[in-house]
Amino acid sequence: MIASDIRFAVGYARRSTDLQERSIPDQKAAVERWARDHGYRILRWFVDDAISGTSARGRDQFTRLIHEAENGRDFDAVLCYDMSRFSRGGTNETGYYLHRLRLAGVETHFIAEGIPDGDEGELLQGVKSWQARQYSVKLSRDSIRGQHSTVTVRNSAMGGRSPYGYDRQYVSANGQVLKTVRTLPDGRRQEFGPDGRHLRFIDPKEKLPKKMKSDIVRLVPGDPKHIAVVRDIFEMCVKGLGFRSILIALNAKGIQGPMHARWNQMAVKSILQNPCYRGALAWNRRTFGKIHEVASDGSAIPKKVAKTTRNPKDRWIVVENVHEAIVPPDLFWKAHEQMAKRRNAGGLARPTQRYLLSGLLRCEHCGHNFWGCVLKNSAGEIRYYADGGYRAQGIGVCKATHIQAAALDQWVLAQLRAAVLADKAGVGQAIEQFVKAVCGRAAAAKAQPDRSRELADLNKRIKTTVALLSDSDLADVGELRAALVDLKRRREALEADVAAKPDAPKSIDPDRLRAWARERIADLGQALKPGTPMIEARAAVHAFVPKIEIDPDRKVGTLYLPRDACSALQAAFVRRETSASSSHSCTVLVALRCGSPR
Repeated sequence: MIASDIRFAVGYARRSTDLQERSIPDQKAAVERWARDHGYRILRWFVDDAISGTSARGRDQFTRLIHEAENGRDFDAVLCYDMSRFSRGGTNETGYYLHRLRLAGVETHFIAEGIPDGDEGELLQGVKSWQARQYSVKLSRDSIRGQHSTVTVRNSAMGGRSPYGYDRQYVSANGQVLKTVRTLPDGRRQEFGPDGRHLRFIDPKEKLPKKMKSDIVRLVPGDPKHIAVVRDIFEMCVKGLGFRSILIALNAKGIQGPMHARWNQMAVKSILQNPCYRGALAWNRRTFGKIHEVASDGSAIPKKVAKTTRNPKDRWIVVENVHEAIVPPDLFWKAHEQMAKRRNAGGLARPTQRYLLSGLLRCEHCGHNFWGCVLKNSAGEIRYYADGGYRAQGIGVCKATHIQAAALDQWVLAQLRAAVLADKAGVGQAIEQFVKAVCGRAAAAKAQPDRSRELADLNKRIKTTVALLSDSDLADVGELRAALVDLKRRREALEADVAAKPDAPKSIDPDRLRAWARERIADLGQALKPGTPMIEARAAVHAFVPKIEIDPDRKVGTLYLPRDACSALQAAFVRRETSASSSHSCTVLVALRCGSPR
Protein backbone atom coordinates (compact mmCIF):
# COMPACT_ATOMS: atom_id res chain seq x y z
CA MET A 1 0.00 0.00 0.00
CA ILE A 2 1.49 3.34 -1.03
CA ALA A 3 1.59 6.37 1.24
CA SER A 4 -0.95 8.33 -0.80
CA ASP A 5 -3.60 5.70 -0.01
CA ILE A 6 -3.31 6.18 3.75
CA ARG A 7 -6.19 8.08 5.34
CA PHE A 8 -5.90 9.97 8.58
CA ALA A 9 -8.18 9.15 11.47
CA VAL A 10 -8.57 9.63 15.23
CA GLY A 11 -9.58 7.01 17.73
CA TYR A 12 -12.16 7.24 20.49
CA ALA A 13 -12.23 4.92 23.50
CA ARG A 14 -14.29 4.91 26.70
CA ARG A 15 -14.86 2.78 29.75
CA SER A 16 -17.59 3.23 32.33
CA THR A 17 -15.68 2.41 35.54
CA ASP A 18 -12.08 2.10 36.60
CA LEU A 19 -12.76 -1.55 37.51
CA GLN A 20 -12.56 -2.41 33.80
CA GLU A 21 -8.75 -2.36 33.92
CA ARG A 22 -8.05 -3.79 30.45
CA SER A 23 -10.93 -2.10 28.67
CA ILE A 24 -9.06 0.93 27.24
CA PRO A 25 -5.90 -0.96 26.13
CA ASP A 26 -7.96 -3.72 24.57
CA GLN A 27 -10.08 -1.23 22.64
CA LYS A 28 -7.00 0.60 21.37
CA ALA A 29 -5.29 -2.62 20.26
CA ALA A 30 -8.34 -3.82 18.32
CA VAL A 31 -8.90 -0.44 16.65
CA GLU A 32 -5.23 -0.05 15.68
CA ARG A 33 -5.22 -3.54 14.20
CA TRP A 34 -8.30 -2.71 12.11
CA ALA A 35 -6.77 0.64 11.05
CA ARG A 36 -3.61 -1.06 9.72
CA ASP A 37 -5.65 -3.57 7.74
CA HIS A 38 -7.91 -0.88 6.19
CA GLY A 39 -5.40 1.84 5.37
CA TYR A 40 -5.94 4.29 8.26
CA ARG A 41 -3.31 6.08 10.33
CA ILE A 42 -4.50 7.07 13.80
CA LEU A 43 -3.20 10.55 14.58
CA ARG A 44 -4.30 10.67 18.23
CA TRP A 45 -6.76 9.26 20.71
CA PHE A 46 -9.65 10.78 22.56
CA VAL A 47 -10.27 8.80 25.75
CA ASP A 48 -13.03 9.25 28.36
CA ASP A 49 -11.94 7.15 31.31
CA ALA A 50 -14.42 5.95 33.98
CA ILE A 51 -17.31 7.96 32.52
CA SER A 52 -20.77 6.65 31.68
CA GLY A 53 -21.85 6.75 28.06
CA THR A 54 -25.57 7.28 28.78
CA SER A 55 -25.14 10.98 27.95
CA ALA A 56 -22.63 13.16 26.15
CA ARG A 57 -22.77 15.57 29.10
CA GLY A 58 -19.61 15.25 31.17
CA ARG A 59 -17.58 13.46 28.48
CA ASP A 60 -14.98 16.13 27.84
CA GLN A 61 -12.93 14.16 25.31
CA PHE A 62 -16.02 13.25 23.30
CA THR A 63 -17.07 16.90 23.21
CA ARG A 64 -13.56 17.89 22.13
CA LEU A 65 -13.65 15.27 19.35
CA ILE A 66 -16.88 16.72 17.92
CA HIS A 67 -15.51 20.26 18.20
CA GLU A 68 -12.29 19.42 16.32
CA ALA A 69 -14.24 17.58 13.61
CA GLU A 70 -16.34 20.69 12.95
CA ASN A 71 -13.51 23.24 13.27
CA GLY A 72 -10.43 22.81 11.07
CA ARG A 73 -10.12 19.06 11.27
CA ASP A 74 -7.00 17.18 10.19
CA PHE A 75 -8.66 13.75 10.00
CA ASP A 76 -11.27 12.09 7.81
CA ALA A 77 -12.61 9.36 10.09
CA VAL A 78 -13.36 8.46 13.70
CA LEU A 79 -12.56 4.88 14.67
CA CYS A 80 -14.31 3.33 17.66
CA TYR A 81 -14.52 -0.24 18.92
CA ASP A 82 -18.32 -0.50 18.94
CA MET A 83 -21.49 1.53 19.24
CA SER A 84 -21.70 1.20 23.03
CA ARG A 85 -18.24 2.79 23.45
CA PHE A 86 -19.31 5.73 21.28
CA SER A 87 -22.61 6.33 23.08
CA ARG A 88 -25.34 4.64 25.11
CA GLY A 89 -27.63 7.64 24.69
CA GLY A 90 -30.10 5.84 22.43
CA THR A 91 -31.04 6.33 18.81
CA ASN A 92 -31.78 10.05 19.16
CA GLU A 93 -28.55 11.15 20.84
CA THR A 94 -26.29 8.75 18.96
CA GLY A 95 -27.87 9.66 15.62
CA TYR A 96 -27.52 13.35 16.42
CA TYR A 97 -23.74 13.19 16.89
CA LEU A 98 -23.22 10.84 13.95
CA HIS A 99 -25.18 13.31 11.80
CA ARG A 100 -22.97 16.19 12.96
CA LEU A 101 -19.84 14.22 12.04
CA ARG A 102 -21.32 13.32 8.67
CA LEU A 103 -22.10 17.00 7.94
CA ALA A 104 -18.47 17.83 8.79
CA GLY A 105 -17.29 15.26 6.24
CA VAL A 106 -16.07 12.75 8.82
CA GLU A 107 -16.81 9.04 8.59
CA THR A 108 -17.44 6.91 11.68
CA HIS A 109 -16.41 3.25 11.79
CA PHE A 110 -17.34 0.81 14.54
CA ILE A 111 -14.82 -1.93 13.92
CA ALA A 112 -16.48 -4.69 15.99
CA GLU A 113 -20.01 -4.17 14.62
CA GLY A 114 -19.49 -4.93 10.91
CA ILE A 115 -22.08 -2.35 9.86
CA PRO A 116 -22.32 -2.23 6.03
CA ASP A 117 -22.76 0.90 3.94
CA GLY A 118 -26.07 2.06 2.48
CA ASP A 119 -29.64 1.91 3.76
CA GLU A 120 -29.12 -1.47 5.36
CA GLY A 121 -26.21 -0.13 7.38
CA GLU A 122 -28.21 2.94 8.46
CA LEU A 123 -31.01 0.69 9.72
CA LEU A 124 -28.58 -1.62 11.51
CA GLN A 125 -26.85 1.38 13.04
CA GLY A 126 -30.14 2.50 14.59
CA VAL A 127 -30.77 -0.97 15.98
CA LYS A 128 -27.26 -1.15 17.47
CA SER A 129 -27.62 2.25 19.14
CA TRP A 130 -31.00 1.17 20.59
CA GLN A 131 -29.44 -2.04 21.91
CA ALA A 132 -26.61 -0.08 23.51
CA ARG A 133 -29.16 2.12 25.27
CA GLN A 134 -31.27 -0.82 26.43
CA TYR A 135 -28.25 -2.41 28.06
CA SER A 136 -27.88 0.71 30.26
CA VAL A 137 -31.63 0.81 30.94
CA LYS A 138 -31.67 -2.81 32.12
CA LEU A 139 -28.51 -2.32 34.15
CA SER A 140 -30.06 0.75 35.81
CA ARG A 141 -33.22 -1.17 36.74
CA ASP A 142 -31.25 -4.13 38.08
CA SER A 143 -28.99 -1.85 40.12
CA ILE A 144 -31.95 -0.10 41.75
CA ARG A 145 -33.56 -3.44 42.58
CA GLY A 146 -30.33 -4.69 44.13
CA GLN A 147 -29.75 -1.52 46.11
CA HIS A 148 -33.32 -1.54 47.43
CA SER A 149 -32.88 -5.14 48.56
CA THR A 150 -29.53 -4.34 50.17
CA VAL A 151 -31.10 -1.58 52.26
CA THR A 152 -34.50 -3.02 53.13
CA VAL A 153 -33.70 -6.75 53.43
CA ARG A 154 -30.06 -6.90 54.48
CA ASN A 155 -30.13 -3.50 56.26
CA SER A 156 -26.73 -2.64 54.81
CA ALA A 157 -25.65 0.96 54.26
CA MET A 158 -24.85 2.02 50.72
CA GLY A 159 -21.55 3.47 49.56
CA GLY A 160 -20.28 7.00 49.93
CA ARG A 161 -19.06 9.05 52.86
CA SER A 162 -20.33 8.04 56.26
CA PRO A 163 -22.48 10.67 58.01
CA TYR A 164 -20.65 13.08 60.31
CA GLY A 165 -20.13 11.34 63.65
CA TYR A 166 -20.42 7.80 62.27
CA ASP A 167 -17.92 5.22 61.01
CA ARG A 168 -18.54 2.47 58.45
CA GLN A 169 -18.08 -1.04 59.83
CA TYR A 170 -17.78 -3.99 57.46
CA VAL A 171 -19.28 -7.23 58.77
CA SER A 172 -19.16 -10.67 57.13
CA ALA A 173 -22.25 -12.78 56.51
CA ASN A 174 -21.65 -14.73 59.74
CA GLY A 175 -21.48 -11.54 61.82
CA GLN A 176 -17.70 -11.25 62.14
CA VAL A 177 -16.33 -7.67 62.11
CA LEU A 178 -13.84 -7.31 59.26
CA LYS A 179 -12.77 -3.69 59.54
CA THR A 180 -13.98 -0.19 60.41
CA VAL A 181 -13.33 2.89 58.27
CA ARG A 182 -13.52 6.46 59.58
CA THR A 183 -13.56 9.48 57.28
CA LEU A 184 -11.32 12.26 58.59
CA PRO A 185 -12.00 16.00 58.08
CA ASP A 186 -9.13 16.33 55.59
CA GLY A 187 -10.62 13.64 53.32
CA ARG A 188 -8.32 10.82 54.37
CA ARG A 189 -9.75 7.62 55.79
CA GLN A 190 -8.52 5.76 58.81
CA GLU A 191 -8.83 1.99 58.82
CA PHE A 192 -9.21 -0.01 62.04
CA GLY A 193 -8.93 -3.75 62.41
CA PRO A 194 -11.53 -6.10 63.91
CA ASP A 195 -10.07 -5.43 67.36
CA GLY A 196 -10.36 -1.64 66.94
CA ARG A 197 -6.63 -1.03 66.49
CA HIS A 198 -5.39 1.46 63.92
CA LEU A 199 -4.12 -0.18 60.72
CA ARG A 200 -3.43 2.58 58.21
CA PHE A 201 -4.41 5.93 56.71
CA ILE A 202 -5.89 5.85 53.21
CA ASP A 203 -5.29 8.71 50.77
CA PRO A 204 -8.47 10.45 49.51
CA LYS A 205 -7.64 9.47 45.90
CA GLU A 206 -7.09 5.82 46.77
CA LYS A 207 -10.11 3.57 46.41
CA LEU A 208 -10.97 0.95 48.98
CA PRO A 209 -10.94 -2.69 47.85
CA LYS A 210 -14.36 -3.77 46.67
CA LYS A 211 -16.26 -5.58 49.41
CA MET A 212 -17.74 -9.05 49.02
CA LYS A 213 -21.40 -9.12 48.01
CA SER A 214 -22.21 -11.05 51.16
CA ASP A 215 -20.60 -8.40 53.42
CA ILE A 216 -22.82 -5.95 55.29
CA VAL A 217 -21.94 -2.33 56.06
CA ARG A 218 -23.15 -0.95 59.37
CA LEU A 219 -22.95 2.59 60.73
CA VAL A 220 -21.35 2.70 64.16
CA PRO A 221 -20.64 5.70 66.44
CA GLY A 222 -17.36 7.30 65.46
CA ASP A 223 -15.21 10.08 66.89
CA PRO A 224 -16.57 11.06 70.35
CA LYS A 225 -15.87 14.72 69.58
CA HIS A 226 -18.01 14.58 66.45
CA ILE A 227 -20.79 12.81 68.35
CA ALA A 228 -20.80 15.61 70.94
CA VAL A 229 -21.03 18.20 68.15
CA VAL A 230 -24.00 16.42 66.58
CA ARG A 231 -25.84 16.34 69.90
CA ASP A 232 -25.07 20.02 70.46
CA ILE A 233 -26.56 20.83 67.04
CA PHE A 234 -29.83 19.07 67.92
CA GLU A 235 -29.98 20.68 71.37
CA MET A 236 -29.44 24.15 69.90
CA CYS A 237 -32.20 23.48 67.38
CA VAL A 238 -34.60 22.45 70.16
CA LYS A 239 -33.82 25.71 71.96
CA GLY A 240 -35.09 27.62 68.92
CA LEU A 241 -31.89 28.39 66.99
CA GLY A 242 -32.04 28.23 63.20
CA PHE A 243 -29.44 26.84 60.82
CA ARG A 244 -27.57 30.12 60.55
CA SER A 245 -27.47 30.73 64.31
CA ILE A 246 -26.20 27.19 64.89
CA LEU A 247 -23.38 27.48 62.36
CA ILE A 248 -22.34 30.84 63.80
CA ALA A 249 -22.15 29.28 67.26
CA LEU A 250 -20.09 26.32 65.99
CA ASN A 251 -17.66 28.49 64.03
CA ALA A 252 -17.30 30.87 66.99
CA LYS A 253 -16.16 27.93 69.11
CA GLY A 254 -13.59 26.98 66.47
CA ILE A 255 -15.21 23.60 65.83
CA GLN A 256 -14.13 22.16 62.51
CA GLY A 257 -16.90 21.14 60.14
CA PRO A 258 -17.07 18.19 57.76
CA MET A 259 -14.38 17.99 55.06
CA HIS A 260 -11.96 20.20 56.97
CA ALA A 261 -14.09 23.30 56.35
CA ARG A 262 -16.07 25.86 58.29
CA TRP A 263 -19.66 25.07 59.10
CA ASN A 264 -22.30 26.24 56.65
CA GLN A 265 -26.09 26.08 56.52
CA MET A 266 -26.19 23.02 54.26
CA ALA A 267 -23.95 21.03 56.63
CA VAL A 268 -26.13 21.88 59.64
CA LYS A 269 -29.35 21.21 57.74
CA SER A 270 -28.18 17.84 56.42
CA ILE A 271 -27.34 16.67 59.96
CA LEU A 272 -30.67 17.79 61.42
CA GLN A 273 -32.68 16.17 58.63
CA ASN A 274 -30.77 12.87 58.41
CA PRO A 275 -32.73 9.97 59.98
CA CYS A 276 -29.50 8.05 60.59
CA TYR A 277 -28.90 10.00 63.80
CA ARG A 278 -31.98 8.40 65.41
CA GLY A 279 -30.75 4.93 64.39
CA ALA A 280 -32.58 4.62 61.05
CA LEU A 281 -31.07 3.74 57.69
CA ALA A 282 -32.23 6.16 54.96
CA TRP A 283 -31.82 5.62 51.24
CA ASN A 284 -33.02 7.50 48.14
CA ARG A 285 -32.64 10.93 49.71
CA ARG A 286 -31.00 11.89 46.42
CA THR A 287 -31.13 10.50 42.91
CA PHE A 288 -27.79 10.23 41.15
CA GLY A 289 -28.84 8.00 38.24
CA LYS A 290 -29.26 9.37 34.74
CA ILE A 291 -31.88 6.94 33.45
CA HIS A 292 -34.12 5.99 36.38
CA GLU A 293 -35.18 7.35 39.72
CA VAL A 294 -36.69 5.45 42.64
CA ALA A 295 -40.37 5.58 43.60
CA SER A 296 -41.56 5.40 47.19
CA ASP A 297 -42.10 1.63 46.87
CA GLY A 298 -38.54 1.09 45.63
CA SER A 299 -39.42 0.52 41.97
CA ALA A 300 -37.51 2.16 39.12
CA ILE A 301 -39.32 4.87 37.17
CA PRO A 302 -37.97 6.81 34.15
CA LYS A 303 -36.14 10.00 35.05
CA LYS A 304 -37.13 13.20 33.28
CA VAL A 305 -33.92 15.16 33.86
CA ALA A 306 -30.55 13.39 33.79
CA LYS A 307 -28.98 15.14 36.77
CA THR A 308 -28.64 14.73 40.51
CA THR A 309 -31.86 15.69 42.28
CA ARG A 310 -33.05 15.88 45.88
CA ASN A 311 -36.07 13.71 46.54
CA PRO A 312 -39.07 14.67 48.69
CA LYS A 313 -39.31 12.93 52.06
CA ASP A 314 -42.28 10.81 50.99
CA ARG A 315 -39.93 9.00 48.58
CA TRP A 316 -37.18 8.27 51.10
CA ILE A 317 -36.71 4.59 51.92
CA VAL A 318 -36.25 4.51 55.71
CA VAL A 319 -35.60 1.40 57.82
CA GLU A 320 -35.86 2.07 61.56
CA ASN A 321 -33.66 0.70 64.38
CA VAL A 322 -30.83 -0.55 62.18
CA HIS A 323 -27.85 0.83 64.07
CA GLU A 324 -27.04 2.63 67.32
CA ALA A 325 -28.48 6.15 67.53
CA ILE A 326 -26.16 8.93 68.66
CA VAL A 327 -29.10 11.30 69.23
CA PRO A 328 -31.95 10.19 71.54
CA PRO A 329 -35.16 9.76 69.50
CA ASP A 330 -37.11 12.21 71.68
CA LEU A 331 -34.44 14.87 71.10
CA PHE A 332 -34.46 14.12 67.35
CA TRP A 333 -38.24 14.56 67.06
CA LYS A 334 -38.27 17.66 69.26
CA ALA A 335 -35.75 19.22 66.89
CA HIS A 336 -37.96 18.34 63.91
CA GLU A 337 -41.01 19.83 65.63
CA GLN A 338 -39.02 23.01 66.21
CA MET A 339 -37.93 23.11 62.56
CA ALA A 340 -41.56 22.66 61.46
CA LYS A 341 -42.62 25.55 63.68
CA ARG A 342 -39.91 27.77 62.25
CA ARG A 343 -40.82 26.77 58.70
CA ASN A 344 -44.52 27.50 59.24
CA ALA A 345 -43.83 30.78 61.04
CA GLY A 346 -41.42 32.06 58.40
CA GLY A 347 -39.52 35.13 59.59
CA LEU A 348 -41.55 35.21 62.80
CA ALA A 349 -39.53 32.28 64.13
CA ARG A 350 -36.34 34.34 64.37
CA PRO A 351 -35.83 35.19 68.06
CA THR A 352 -33.45 38.09 67.51
CA GLN A 353 -32.76 40.90 65.03
CA ARG A 354 -36.41 41.20 64.07
CA TYR A 355 -38.39 44.37 63.63
CA LEU A 356 -41.42 45.25 65.74
CA LEU A 357 -43.93 44.63 62.93
CA SER A 358 -42.16 41.73 61.21
CA GLY A 359 -44.76 39.37 59.76
CA LEU A 360 -47.67 41.79 60.25
CA LEU A 361 -47.10 44.14 57.30
CA ARG A 362 -48.49 42.77 54.04
CA CYS A 363 -48.76 44.38 50.60
CA GLU A 364 -52.32 44.43 49.20
CA HIS A 365 -50.98 44.40 45.62
CA CYS A 366 -48.52 41.47 45.56
CA GLY A 367 -49.41 39.72 48.82
CA HIS A 368 -45.81 39.61 50.08
CA ASN A 369 -44.76 40.59 53.58
CA PHE A 370 -42.64 43.67 54.15
CA TRP A 371 -39.03 43.06 55.08
CA GLY A 372 -36.98 44.92 57.61
CA CYS A 373 -33.91 46.55 56.06
CA VAL A 374 -31.28 49.12 56.95
CA LEU A 375 -30.15 52.09 54.86
CA LYS A 376 -26.68 53.34 55.73
CA ASN A 377 -25.61 56.90 54.87
CA SER A 378 -23.53 59.69 56.31
CA ALA A 379 -26.19 60.37 58.93
CA GLY A 380 -26.05 56.80 60.23
CA GLU A 381 -28.39 53.87 59.85
CA ILE A 382 -32.10 54.24 59.06
CA ARG A 383 -34.38 51.23 59.52
CA TYR A 384 -37.09 50.68 56.90
CA TYR A 385 -39.86 48.26 56.04
CA ALA A 386 -39.51 47.35 52.34
CA ASP A 387 -41.93 45.50 50.07
CA GLY A 388 -40.78 41.86 49.99
CA GLY A 389 -42.19 41.25 46.50
CA TYR A 390 -40.08 44.03 45.01
CA ARG A 391 -36.99 43.07 47.01
CA ALA A 392 -37.20 39.41 46.01
CA GLN A 393 -38.41 39.55 42.38
CA GLY A 394 -38.19 43.14 41.23
CA ILE A 395 -40.53 45.62 39.58
CA GLY A 396 -42.32 42.87 37.66
CA VAL A 397 -44.02 41.80 40.90
CA CYS A 398 -44.59 45.07 42.74
CA LYS A 399 -43.36 48.62 42.96
CA ALA A 400 -40.68 49.72 45.42
CA THR A 401 -42.37 50.74 48.67
CA HIS A 402 -40.38 51.78 51.75
CA ILE A 403 -41.71 52.91 55.14
CA GLN A 404 -39.54 54.29 57.90
CA ALA A 405 -39.67 51.75 60.71
CA ALA A 406 -39.35 54.15 63.67
CA ALA A 407 -42.30 56.34 62.63
CA LEU A 408 -44.60 53.41 61.80
CA ASP A 409 -43.69 51.54 65.00
CA GLN A 410 -44.54 54.53 67.19
CA TRP A 411 -47.81 55.15 65.35
CA VAL A 412 -48.94 51.52 65.76
CA LEU A 413 -48.05 51.50 69.47
CA ALA A 414 -50.00 54.71 69.98
CA GLN A 415 -53.07 53.34 68.22
CA LEU A 416 -52.92 50.11 70.21
CA ARG A 417 -52.52 52.04 73.47
CA ALA A 418 -55.51 54.23 72.64
CA ALA A 419 -57.73 51.32 71.59
CA VAL A 420 -57.05 49.01 74.52
CA LEU A 421 -55.69 50.99 77.49
CA ALA A 422 -57.02 54.52 77.11
CA ASP A 423 -60.12 53.91 79.27
CA LYS A 424 -58.48 52.73 82.49
CA ALA A 425 -61.80 52.73 84.37
CA GLY A 426 -63.33 50.46 81.77
CA VAL A 427 -60.51 47.87 81.72
CA GLY A 428 -61.85 46.07 84.80
CA GLN A 429 -65.35 46.07 83.35
CA ALA A 430 -63.96 44.74 80.05
CA ILE A 431 -62.27 41.87 81.87
CA GLU A 432 -65.57 40.90 83.53
CA GLN A 433 -67.35 41.08 80.18
CA PHE A 434 -64.69 38.85 78.65
CA VAL A 435 -64.97 36.24 81.43
CA LYS A 436 -68.76 36.24 81.19
CA ALA A 437 -68.71 35.88 77.39
CA VAL A 438 -66.22 32.97 77.39
CA CYS A 439 -67.98 31.11 80.18
CA GLY A 440 -71.34 31.70 78.45
CA ARG A 441 -70.08 30.21 75.19
CA ALA A 442 -68.72 27.18 77.04
CA ALA A 443 -72.02 26.62 78.83
CA ALA A 444 -73.98 26.99 75.60
CA ALA A 445 -71.74 24.46 73.90
CA LYS A 446 -72.26 21.94 76.67
CA ALA A 447 -76.04 22.47 76.54
CA GLN A 448 -76.27 21.51 72.88
CA PRO A 449 -78.09 18.19 72.42
CA ASP A 450 -76.17 15.10 71.41
CA ARG A 451 -77.39 14.21 67.95
CA SER A 452 -75.37 10.99 67.67
CA ARG A 453 -78.08 8.92 69.41
CA GLU A 454 -80.72 10.34 67.10
CA LEU A 455 -78.50 9.47 64.12
CA ALA A 456 -78.14 5.87 65.34
CA ASP A 457 -81.95 5.51 65.65
CA LEU A 458 -82.38 6.93 62.16
CA ASN A 459 -79.94 4.38 60.72
CA LYS A 460 -81.97 1.58 62.29
CA ARG A 461 -85.17 2.90 60.69
CA ILE A 462 -83.44 3.07 57.30
CA LYS A 463 -82.27 -0.56 57.61
CA THR A 464 -85.81 -1.65 58.52
CA THR A 465 -87.29 0.18 55.54
CA VAL A 466 -84.71 -1.35 53.17
CA ALA A 467 -85.59 -4.80 54.53
CA LEU A 468 -89.30 -4.17 53.85
CA LEU A 469 -88.55 -3.13 50.27
CA SER A 470 -86.70 -6.40 49.71
CA ASP A 471 -90.00 -8.24 50.30
CA SER A 472 -91.53 -8.97 46.89
CA ASP A 473 -95.03 -8.24 48.18
CA LEU A 474 -94.06 -4.75 49.36
CA ALA A 475 -91.47 -3.78 46.72
CA ASP A 476 -93.96 -1.81 44.67
CA VAL A 477 -95.36 0.22 47.58
CA GLY A 478 -94.65 3.85 46.72
CA GLU A 479 -95.05 5.09 50.30
CA LEU A 480 -92.10 2.94 51.44
CA ARG A 481 -89.83 4.35 48.74
CA ALA A 482 -90.83 7.92 49.57
CA ALA A 483 -90.25 7.24 53.27
CA LEU A 484 -86.78 5.85 52.52
CA VAL A 485 -85.82 8.93 50.51
CA ASP A 486 -87.03 11.18 53.35
CA LEU A 487 -85.11 9.19 55.96
CA LYS A 488 -81.89 9.40 53.92
CA ARG A 489 -82.24 13.16 53.59
CA ARG A 490 -82.72 13.51 57.34
CA ARG A 491 -79.65 11.31 57.90
CA GLU A 492 -77.50 13.49 55.64
CA ALA A 493 -78.59 16.58 57.57
CA LEU A 494 -77.85 14.91 60.92
CA GLU A 495 -74.44 13.70 59.76
CA ALA A 496 -73.53 17.23 58.66
CA ASP A 497 -74.73 18.56 62.02
CA VAL A 498 -72.69 16.01 63.97
CA ALA A 499 -69.58 16.65 61.85
CA ALA A 500 -69.87 20.43 62.28
CA LYS A 501 -70.36 20.22 66.05
CA PRO A 502 -67.13 21.20 67.84
CA ASP A 503 -65.46 19.00 70.38
CA ALA A 504 -66.74 19.18 73.91
CA PRO A 505 -65.31 22.35 75.46
CA LYS A 506 -62.87 22.15 78.32
CA SER A 507 -64.14 23.18 81.73
CA ILE A 508 -63.24 26.82 82.34
CA ASP A 509 -62.41 28.22 85.78
CA PRO A 510 -63.64 31.86 85.88
CA ASP A 511 -61.04 32.86 88.48
CA ARG A 512 -58.14 31.46 86.47
CA LEU A 513 -59.53 33.04 83.30
CA ARG A 514 -59.85 36.39 85.10
CA ALA A 515 -56.26 36.16 86.35
CA TRP A 516 -55.04 35.32 82.84
CA ALA A 517 -56.87 38.36 81.42
CA ARG A 518 -55.39 40.71 84.03
CA GLU A 519 -51.93 39.33 83.29
CA ARG A 520 -52.39 39.94 79.56
CA ILE A 521 -53.52 43.51 80.11
CA ALA A 522 -50.62 44.13 82.49
CA ASP A 523 -48.15 42.70 79.98
CA LEU A 524 -49.58 44.90 77.26
CA GLY A 525 -49.35 48.00 79.41
CA GLN A 526 -45.75 47.22 80.30
CA ALA A 527 -44.82 46.48 76.70
CA LEU A 528 -46.29 49.75 75.45
CA LYS A 529 -44.17 51.86 77.79
CA PRO A 530 -41.24 53.74 76.23
CA GLY A 531 -37.93 51.96 76.57
CA THR A 532 -39.40 48.44 76.65
CA PRO A 533 -37.05 45.85 75.07
CA MET A 534 -37.94 45.04 71.49
CA ILE A 535 -38.64 41.34 72.16
CA GLU A 536 -41.26 42.13 74.83
CA ALA A 537 -42.90 44.91 72.81
CA ARG A 538 -43.03 42.69 69.72
CA ALA A 539 -44.70 39.85 71.66
CA ALA A 540 -47.40 42.24 72.91
CA VAL A 541 -48.05 43.75 69.49
CA HIS A 542 -48.31 40.35 67.82
CA ALA A 543 -50.72 39.16 70.52
CA PHE A 544 -53.26 41.89 69.77
CA VAL A 545 -52.61 43.04 66.17
CA PRO A 546 -53.48 40.41 63.51
CA LYS A 547 -52.27 42.29 60.42
CA ILE A 548 -51.46 45.61 58.75
CA GLU A 549 -52.22 45.95 55.03
CA ILE A 550 -50.31 48.43 52.86
CA ASP A 551 -51.67 49.80 49.58
CA PRO A 552 -48.59 50.85 47.54
CA ASP A 553 -50.67 52.65 44.90
CA ARG A 554 -52.59 54.97 47.25
CA LYS A 555 -49.77 55.02 49.83
CA VAL A 556 -52.07 54.26 52.72
CA GLY A 557 -52.26 51.40 55.19
CA THR A 558 -54.99 49.60 57.11
CA LEU A 559 -54.26 48.73 60.73
CA TYR A 560 -56.57 46.09 62.20
CA LEU A 561 -57.17 46.50 65.94
CA PRO A 562 -59.62 45.10 68.50
CA ARG A 563 -62.53 47.46 69.32
CA ASP A 564 -61.73 47.57 73.02
CA ALA A 565 -60.02 45.70 75.85
CA CYS A 566 -62.74 43.00 75.91
CA SER A 567 -62.33 42.30 72.17
CA ALA A 568 -58.55 42.29 72.59
CA LEU A 569 -58.76 39.66 75.31
CA GLN A 570 -61.12 37.55 73.22
CA ALA A 571 -58.71 37.73 70.28
CA ALA A 572 -55.74 36.73 72.44
CA PHE A 573 -57.77 33.92 74.04
CA VAL A 574 -58.80 32.53 70.66
CA ARG A 575 -55.16 32.58 69.49
CA ARG A 576 -54.18 30.65 72.59
CA GLU A 577 -56.91 28.01 72.19
CA THR A 578 -56.88 27.55 68.39
CA SER A 579 -54.49 27.50 65.49
CA ALA A 580 -53.30 30.68 63.81
CA SER A 581 -55.28 29.91 60.67
CA SER A 582 -58.61 30.04 62.51
CA SER A 583 -57.92 32.84 64.93
CA HIS A 584 -58.49 35.70 62.51
CA SER A 585 -62.00 34.63 61.61
CA CYS A 586 -62.98 34.65 65.26
CA THR A 587 -61.55 38.05 66.07
CA VAL A 588 -63.72 41.21 66.14
CA LEU A 589 -61.79 43.79 64.17
CA VAL A 590 -62.14 47.44 63.27
CA ALA A 591 -60.17 49.01 60.42
CA LEU A 592 -58.34 52.29 60.99
CA ARG A 593 -57.03 54.19 57.97
CA CYS A 594 -53.61 55.71 58.24
CA GLY A 595 -51.29 57.54 55.93
CA SER A 596 -47.82 56.26 55.17
CA PRO A 597 -45.49 57.70 57.84
CA ARG A 598 -42.54 59.70 56.60
